[in-house]
Amino acid sequence: METDPIVKHPLLHIDTDTALPTHLDVAVIGGGAAGVATAYELHRLGKRVAVFEKGAVAAEQSSRNWGWCRTLGRDTRELGMARLSVARWGEISAETGADVGFRRTGITFVTHSEEELAGWQAWFDFAQRSGVAAKMLSRDEANATYAGQGAPWIGGVRTFDDGYADPSRAIPLLARHAASLGVPVLQQCAVNDLYYEAGRVAGIQTERGLVRADAVVIAGGAWSSLFCLKQKIVLPVLNVYSSASKSRDDIRLDFRDPLKTPDFALRERADGGYTLAKSGRGTVHIVPMSLRYGMRFKGLYASRRKSIKVHFGAEFFRQWWNEVGYLHFGRSPFEHNRTLDPAADMSLVHSAYEQAGQIFPQIDPSKIDVAWGGAIDNTPDGIPVVSECSQLPGVFLCTGFSGHGFSTSLGAARMLAETIVSGRVPDDLSHLSHGRFMTGEALAPNIIY
Repeated sequence: METDPIVKHPLLHIDTDTALPTHLDVAVIGGGAAGVATAYELHRLGKRVAVFEKGAVAAEQSSRNWGWCRTLGRDTRELGMARLSVARWGEISAETGADVGFRRTGITFVTHSEEELAGWQAWFDFAQRSGVAAKMLSRDEANATYAGQGAPWIGGVRTFDDGYADPSRAIPLLARHAASLGVPVLQQCAVNDLYYEAGRVAGIQTERGLVRADAVVIAGGAWSSLFCLKQKIVLPVLNVYSSASKSRDDIRLDFRDPLKTPDFALRERADGGYTLAKSGRGTVHIVPMSLRYGMRFKGLYASRRKSIKVHFGAEFFRQWWNEVGYLHFGRSPFEHNRTLDPAADMSLVHSAYEQAGQIFPQIDPSKIDVAWGGAIDNTPDGIPVVSECSQLPGVFLCTGFSGHGFSTSLGAARMLAETIVSGRVPDDLSHLSHGRFMTGEALAPNIIY
């Protein structure tokens, strides 16, 4: 009986600053894609800014994702931000002088579901009006290119300007470049609280001491909701735990664009082999945040219940202990949990290879090289919060990306940085405001797409 592969995920580790700044225009909490990119954009606009990361830059979901940079299938409310992000991915290597692995290959979805195909047709019609370069694929076109054997697909959709980058390197390289420009990037430096003067946010309390700042950006990914809970900021976010893997490098398919099917998704890797995962599958643990915000997620759960496992167990008590210690006894969960490193669900990993092997015979579970888990921060409507906090002026949120963070972070960062500097909110961020959680209105994902 074969043993499972080593469970790990690749990440470029970088050396960054250790000296604590004293006064900033903007302090950014979180060294993932959203935080690093926002700091970079704020620096380009002339702001004194620093990044504070409790562990290592991009060590969590920002390096554990599939690496896709796409407009394809994006919710219409975030399509403008997604388009800007894809454009920025095409520019970032030249700006940093480092290859972040972006390749403009296009991206393709294929399906055997009439319902899914109808949803893509609706998305395609909207995307065409928005200027996205895309094409619906006929049955013959989908099967000619994206079926190694048989003819399983009834059609598909393809974009031409989308692509992928290397999540193990892209954000660390951007952070290194920002640091070379004078942006302090502090790793192993948890932010435990906000600092107030005269009733207004005036900085952050880090484990190394106080840093004064005129504004604060919370970009903590899976940790944002817990941090906000202490600040009495309403942020309904629940984490979905996902799994992905890298195949051995002796697999080669006849197309270069990332491919998503109803059962699996894959993309080629510059270091050989493929990143492969189950399409949209994951596990939700019942935790204290579920009791606090769970009813807000009824619509999202209803639309995705077939692809989500719900589990109650030790994770509830671990997170309850984190909350009690943080809220009542001053015990920092961020100092005691430097990297959120969930185990891969190997049943999902093996299933992805088995189902991919039904289409592409050269793929089977013996080809698994390494596998890893990740935590995706989801909002009730499946789109992020990129706005000023409606409860605390001077605090901005760039979080809750619902699995789209790596892909859309560059566009979100530019738009948020311009909002912070100018005070004007662009139309493309109007649907992503924090205020939508304060109205009491039911929120739901745009399940058509």
